[in-house]
Amino acid sequence: MRGASLSMLLMMMTATAASAQNRPADIPRQIFGKVQVVDATTFEFRKSGQTVRLAGYEAPRLEQTATSDGVDWPAGQVSRAWMILRTLGQDVNCATIARDANGLILAHCFVGETNLAATAIAEGIGYAFNYRGEPQVPAYFDIERKARGLGYGVWSSPDLLPPWLYTASVATGDKARASSLEPDGDLPLPLPGGPAKSLTPNEAHGG
Repeated sequence: MRGASLSMLLMMMTATAASAQNRPADIPRQIFGKVQVVDATTFEFRKSGQTVRLAGYEAPRLEQTATSDGVDWPAGQVSRAWMILRTLGQDVNCATIARDANGLILAHCFVGETNLAATAIAEGIGYAFNYRGEPQVPAYFDIERKARGLGYGVWSSPDLLPPWLYTASVATGDKARASSLEPDGDLPLPLPGGPAKSLTPNEAHGG
């Protein structure tokens, strides 16, 4: 999947129209410019300093590793590197929606016509997911089903925990228990980490 077309943009804008109507007054409708990638789902606009998280998308934590066909690979680092390569030297255009539980701006973000979240999901870089109270993007789940069926990326590693379950396992110290949890969104929402740091779960904020 090369990227999201204008038709994909229209679908998502329709799906999140109700949420956009409730956009906080302090959030601009659009943010545009060069970004510094914070983690695989979050970046900071260099001029304004505004931090944006991609809506409807999650990716492996920086320290997570995966095993595909007996080969170990750094899933979290790959997902962050993917986002860096997609945005490096490019203008990123974000249509804002709301704020998340940590106060970060949630948005659909594009480089040209390429939807960053949708493309990452299509290539198996991350997952379609929303924390409780955040707007859902049904089109993302359709894209994820195709990537899962083809065994792309994160779906090629049967033992790789989705990040929300991994975060729960770190918080509780019980990986076996976390693997049985349903992704209902009522789990700790981690704050974005610094470029050179692993992500640290923030138990004070729920989805």
